[in-house]
This record gives sequence, structure tokens and C-alpha cells, in this order.
Amino acid sequence: MKTNDSFSFTPRLILGLGIIALGVLFLLDNFNIASARTILYYWPALLIIVGAAHFFQHRTLVGSTWSLFLIFIGGGMLLDRIYDIEFNFWSFWPVILVFLGASMITQSMGRRRIETGSVNPNDDSTIKTSAIMGGVKKNIASKDFQGGEMTAIMGGIDLDLREAEIKDEAVLDISVVMGGVEIKIPEEWHVIMKGFPFMGGFVNHARIPKDEHAKRLIIKGTVIMGGVEVRNTAEPTWDERRRYERERWHHNDIR
Repeated sequence: MKTNDSFSFTPRLILGLGIIALGVLFLLDNFNIASARTILYYWPALLIIVGAAHFFQHRTLVGSTWSLFLIFIGGGMLLDRIYDIEFNFWSFWPVILVFLGASMITQSMGRRRIETGSVNPNDDSTIKTSAIMGGVKKNIASKDFQGGEMTAIMGGIDLDLREAEIKDEAVLDISVVMGGVEIKIPEEWHVIMKGFPFMGGFVNHARIPKDEHAKRLIIKGTVIMGGVEVRNTAEPTWDERRRYERERWHHNDIR
């Protein structure tokens, strides 16, 4: 059993410190020592703190871009409150679309290139598929699955990898806009999610493998108003979902 005693400035830590700070603030307000309304007036400072913490925690291009965006929004709103500088968030919301598009392009250009000169067209060791206002269902049984790229725009992708094998790790780069991706994997694989959700989510219902050196499936990308779900079975029951959550909580406690 491995333990990690290193300090990590995680979002959970920030949330815990924020709850403690609110409790102390309201307590001081009840005893007329401090004014909670006055202090909460400067709440945009939290956006700067969260953005800075996220920047040092996630050194990827997407993570750094969104961290700087949070710092920019928080700084603008804070200056508006301190120096009465006119700052309207809704005037800058299109920047979100620019960041999302730029991150998708960068991820697509920066992904691992596959030499097409010697690739067998019937080889399913990699996947590159798109679903636009429709559905795609694929079953892969490659003995050397390496990952690939999937895009779902107002559509859905169902990928079954339960018969596939990976040598060490495989990387799936996923982009979802108002759509969904479902991935079924073997129980022996360990899933690592590095994606960025915006009004969407990445959900991992796969069981935690007992082997610490299990093969790894890395899932990254961007989800906008959609979802990516990973599981082992075709359709998990309520009891299975509860068991997944217990296993995940137990795994996190051990780590």
C-alpha cells in the first residue's frame, strides 16, 4: 500500500478552506466583529485564487488557458468593485468560445501522429471517428490498442473495448459538443481522466483494478454541454453503480 504525504493544493482543499472561512466570517458577523456583507462584496477574489491554484495544478495548455481566463474574469470584477472600473462579464463571454475552439485545435494538432504509409486499413489498433447529428457504434478487439481521436457533435459514439488489449497505455482524445460518448472497457484496465468539461461531465463507472500496475486508458479532451461515460458492463444496474462508488471512495482513501 502506497501513501502520498506530499502537499497538494487541490480544488477539494480550496473548497474546504472556503467553507471554513465562511463559517468564521458569519461567526464574526454574529458578534459584530466583522461585516459579512462587506467582505463578501469582494467575492471575485475567489476566482483569482481558484484560477491560480488550477494553473499550478494543471500545467497542460487547456488547463493553463482556463486558469488564466478565471484570473482575468476575477481580476476584472474585483477592479470594478475596488476602483469602480466598468467591467461587464457578458461582454467577454465570446472569449469562452475562442478558448474552447483554440484548445480543440491545439489538442488535435498536438496528438500523437500515426505513420500512414505502413498502416493496414483493416487494423483497429487506433480509432478515428466522428458522429455529427447521428450515432456511431464500434467494437474493437485489437491486441495492441493505442487510442485515437473521437468527435461527437450533437450525436453519440458507443465504443466497446472489452475485447481489446493494450501493452502499456492508450490515449483517447475526445471532443464532445452537445453529444455523448460511452466507452466500455475490460475490468483489468485503469482509467485516468484528464478532460475539461464545460457545462458537461466526464464520468467513470469502471471498477478500480486491484493490480497497481494495471494497463492505463488515458482519456482527455473537451466536453461542452455533453458527457463522456466509461464503464465495464453494457448497462450497469443500480447495485453496480453503488458498488463502483464504494470502490472508488475506498481507492481514494487508500491513496
